[in-house]
Amino acid sequence: RYCLVTVDSLGLTTGLSDTLRQRIARILCTSASAVMLCCTHTHSAPASMPFRGVMGLIDEAWLARTSDAIVALVSTLPERLAPAQLAGGTTTVAGIGYNRQDPSRSASDALRVLAVESLDGARIATLLHYATHAVVLGPRNLQFSADFPGAAAHAVVQRHGGVAIYLQGACGDIDPLVYRERGWGTGTFDDCAGIGEQLADGADAALAGAPRTPAITLAAHARETAIPLDPPPRPDERAALAHEFEAQRVAALQPPANRVDELCATAMLQWADELSRALACGRLPSELRAETSVFRLGDVVIAGAPFELYSDIARSLEHALAPRLALCTGYANGLYGYCPSRWAKEQGGYGADSSCRWFPALLTPLAAGADQVLVDAMLSGAYHQSQPTIS
Repeated sequence: RYCLVTVDSLGLTTGLSDTLRQRIARILCTSASAVMLCCTHTHSAPASMPFRGVMGLIDEAWLARTSDAIVALVSTLPERLAPAQLAGGTTTVAGIGYNRQDPSRSASDALRVLAVESLDGARIATLLHYATHAVVLGPRNLQFSADFPGAAAHAVVQRHGGVAIYLQGACGDIDPLVYRERGWGTGTFDDCAGIGEQLADGADAALAGAPRTPAITLAAHARETAIPLDPPPRPDERAALAHEFEAQRVAALQPPANRVDELCATAMLQWADELSRALACGRLPSELRAETSVFRLGDVVIAGAPFELYSDIARSLEHALAPRLALCTGYANGLYGYCPSRWAKEQGGYGADSSCRWFPALLTPLAAGADQVLVDAMLSGAYHQSQPTIS
């Protein structure tokens, strides 16, 4: 038995994800490697994992209730099993995202769709896979929301019934186009609804005429891989950074005081202090052990990793697996931080270099070549000869 769960949250720690996967595996009488727990990465959900500094306080009681609710939902699935058929297709839906790292580069506009139907054609479930940061609403929104992935799932359910889930793609460098057109953080609920309808239209187009397959071979594979990390900044660079962060903190305290700027500077000082202490005791890691997870459903491959993957990582995987339908998803079984493409690493910037300062599991960013290490690991899972199950 295989279980794919998507959660409308920013991300989960690998520790919580592993615990949930083990609980689910016990219920389904399967292995944890046959459970993939993904997040849509909406920025409008309650805080679900820790960050350095001012990224939100976690309500542990809420997180425990949410975890129990996920397990309780999964526990109802075995009794609802029924004969089914699978359809899959892909199309393009343009005008939703753009490459925020380098606007001169194209954003992936591929929408991949899977439909699970009863043998008489009634829709049981629809899976939408697309790659754009779920941040349409921006920081001015103070309501909990699944952002545009929730709107897309709702639009599909309104049309076809069943359950619809959104699997976030490799969107580490992809932001909503509304930011470029109107400014950062200017999106609205109407924008979310419009994107949802676009993706629902695309899903209908992708599945139109797609063959239905009543018998497929299922397989799952998970593997832990060593991901290389950058060396630390030189002592003079570290000192300069700490001086810069302290200056920002002091400036934020001057009238009119800016509490957010103060907290951000304090978070960066916390990172600098953690880095210095790790170096002083010789415990700065040079690699990160991370698990990739791959599901195979006939000619469909779903490959996930616990990173904010850049879009070219998905393109490399899709090219290598063609003509099979490949769905590359980030935020899978946890979240460590960003994994940039090699060109982005050479270019530098937030995702490639400084984002690690927010993520507690990282003190230095992923090194050049980490993208290919992840692609190779996911390809290995796609071709792994595990014992198949026929369903």
